[in-house]
Amino acid sequence: MYNRQQLEIIKHTFAENEELLYSIRKVLLQLPITDEQRGQLKTAMTKDVFTVVKMRLLPSLDGDTPLTQLGDLYQSLNNDLRTKSVLDMASLFQSKKIEMEYLEQQFKQLENVDEKLNPKIILDDLKNITDDFELNYINTTARNFLLSYVDSYLNMVKNLAGQKDETVEEQAKRLERDSNK
Repeated sequence: MYNRQQLEIIKHTFAENEELLYSIRKVLLQLPITDEQRGQLKTAMTKDVFTVVKMRLLPSLDGDTPLTQLGDLYQSLNNDLRTKSVLDMASLFQSKKIEMEYLEQQFKQLENVDEKLNPKIILDDLKNITDDFELNYINTTARNFLLSYVDSYLNMVKNLAGQKDETVEEQAKRLERDSNK
């Protein structure tokens, strides 16, 4: 998932810094941030940190990615592609397009946290229910995906940042202990 250098960036940036994760979440979900949070983001979100955060939330195919770790957001449709018809997939494709455009838009905002960019997609608007049931389905699917996707990713970063480095001996003992359960 991450190479050693990227894990070091995560640990150095996010270990015992849950507030930074909340600030990132606020920007990605279009929630208001304080001046203090804006300053924290400007300081912490170096080019390397930004790249590490973006590479998993909005991945692009890269030939140097370790084997079996290639991925992009369209892969979340794999199960549906196997079981649904082309017509059934149309709304899911539209939702996925919204999700990807939204994340691109919000990463631009995160990269330029001092600027108030005019977002094309407003997350809060995606929950507006109308008489167009297909549009409701598309927007709700996109909104719900984005909420859980961003939150679960940031929780994973929190967990990675809090992991202790093990020596080879400590790892061998842990693996032996775990195999005896």
